Amino acid sequence: MFSIFLVGCNETVTASKKPDAAEALRLDNHADIFQWEGNILQTNIEWIDKLELNENKYIGGIEFNATKAEDFKNGTANLLPIGAKIYSAKERDDIFIVKFDNVVKRYLILSEG
Repeated sequence: MFSIFLVGCNETVTASKKPDAAEALRLDNHADIFQWEGNILQTNIEWIDKLELNENKYIGGIEFNATKAEDFKNGTANLLPIGAKIYSAKERDDIFIVKFDNVVKRYLILSEG
């Protein structure tokens, strides 16, 4: 009985990591993403567009554009223009509101898989 207990407790737990730009683009090569504070955020997620959200605080802007995942760093987007303004959402910590040229988009922080 003791050996069965030891075998049962010998399972390895693996921690998942946050998705990076390479993973987001591998899953959808047309994904509209940007990187902020080490997180990848993605838009065009249907359930997010249905939420009633209000912008909270201005937190920064898009500073770089990249087409290759390995070129992503904080402030980099693949489709947003440089200068697009990023705001937090009052109602949720995992959604950002981005504004540029009279366009408003909502981006969700991609979570660990």
